[in-house]
Amino acid sequence: MTETQLSEQLGLTKTAIGYHLRLLLKGGVVCIQKLEAEKHGILQKFYRPTAALFIVDLEHIPKDVRRYFIQIQVEHLIGILSAFQLNHQISRISSKALEKLAKAMLEQLKEVGKKYIGEEIVEEDSGALKVKVYSEALANLTKQNEWRTLFQKV
Repeated sequence: MTETQLSEQLGLTKTAIGYHLRLLLKGGVVCIQKLEAEKHGILQKFYRPTAALFIVDLEHIPKDVRRYFIQIQVEHLIGILSAFQLNHQISRISSKALEKLAKAMLEQLKEVGKKYIGEEIVEEDSGALKVKVYSEALANLTKQNEWRTLFQKV
């Protein structure tokens, strides 16, 4: 995607997108996929992520940002539990327990993800990789005594 496309999709200014893209480029999180000259001579840069999947390691992000990633993971877990028709289980879990489950899931994602570091993944297979990593991490959670009862009906 171009800076303009990202700006429109995310609802942020091109200046903000440009600033963050430079940081992401410097950090190796994104790269320039292609350059295209427009009619009027302006060079458009198309960006893409450098990996098929990024997994957050809570130990390596600032404390004030951790909360944000934990909340995203809580929402993912609610979606997963709903997909398995465990809505009745969700309502019985306290918010503290959901946060604890989210942290456990992030830890499992990190562990499972280590197996795939450096593996070449074609862009079309990135979705399959995400499903594979999440499935393995979720399977690992279901084996843990603390979470087994939550997933028993799956």
